[in-house]
Amino acid sequence: MHIRNPLSWLSYKDFEQLETLKTAFDNLGDHAVITDTEGNVLYANRAAQEATGFSLEEMLGKNPADLWGGNMGQEFYETMWRTIKEEKMPFVGEMHNKRKDGVLYWQELHISPVLDKNSEIKFFIGVEPNITDRKEKEKFREEFVSILAHQLKNPLTSIRWALDALFGYGNLSSKNRETLQRAYNENTLLIDLVGDLLVVSRVKDAQGEVANFDLAQEIETIGERMRKANPKVHFRFIKRGEHFMVKGNRMLASQVFSNLITNAFEYADKQSPEVTLQVQQEDTGCVFFCENNGLSIPAEEQEKVFSKFFRASNATQNKERGTGLGLFIVKIICDMLGWSISFQSPRQEGDGALFSVHIPYVQPRK
Repeated sequence: MHIRNPLSWLSYKDFEQLETLKTAFDNLGDHAVITDTEGNVLYANRAAQEATGFSLEEMLGKNPADLWGGNMGQEFYETMWRTIKEEKMPFVGEMHNKRKDGVLYWQELHISPVLDKNSEIKFFIGVEPNITDRKEKEKFREEFVSILAHQLKNPLTSIRWALDALFGYGNLSSKNRETLQRAYNENTLLIDLVGDLLVVSRVKDAQGEVANFDLAQEIETIGERMRKANPKVHFRFIKRGEHFMVKGNRMLASQVFSNLITNAFEYADKQSPEVTLQVQQEDTGCVFFCENNGLSIPAEEQEKVFSKFFRASNATQNKERGTGLGLFIVKIICDMLGWSISFQSPRQEGDGALFSVHIPYVQPRK
């Protein structure tokens, strides 16, 4: 059977350029391949052959998806091809691949299109460092956090019930009641921390659970629940537009809104607290605004707002203790869902903070 030379379509200049790249990649310690515009292998370095278990002869003219790849979801490949072929931009992602002998391993995929002077794609370059060790450590850490949080949840809840029962005794001295209150506050903080850790550990597992849901209804429900729990807060919900159906993971989305809205209520002005939620329909998606009239975030601390365990230096004026994970969770979920989040503090109207989240439609509205 005659096998077509996979390089036969290249011009002399293309071939010369490819030979130069091959020489450079032969000395690279990471898996590297060069493919044509359809993803068929033109070249693979020694590291690629060792990583996959396939020889160069077995790879030439074949698509990696038919050899060691093809194990990711359809959405992953659609995004990859749209990025490198339509947008002609580099793509970075993580792939779960399978060696010729069946062993699974993880690689970080870096694909760049090589363009000619007319901005047409000549071929693709893929460099794929092995990240199996890192992924296994991440998995162990996530499982450890999840197990630890689960083990702590029940005893902490039992302790809270016991403390509630002790508060019921009428003959407690003021000193004993103060001691109980401190214990109760610390226990509540630990329960909140366990809850946040469970959310962090579940984020990656939940990202694939996609459904359509009404964004405005979800936000209004959370806002009304917080209003009932905080009747002294002047609460407003504003809806601008009619179409707020979006596609995504409802549980993760609800966590974003709940964290932002809870913060807005907890850190509103003590004397005359105000919280305003607004959902606005735009051409490319919906925008959620969450603002209060409370403390402003110090300017010198704002770059740390979405960092793990960060609390503003003035936050204790409204809430003595907190986990410092609420906005960190918001940011990692927004990044995972492809949403963008920003904030302004103080607001144009005065002190406080305004957080805004842009939720793109799956396809822009006409």
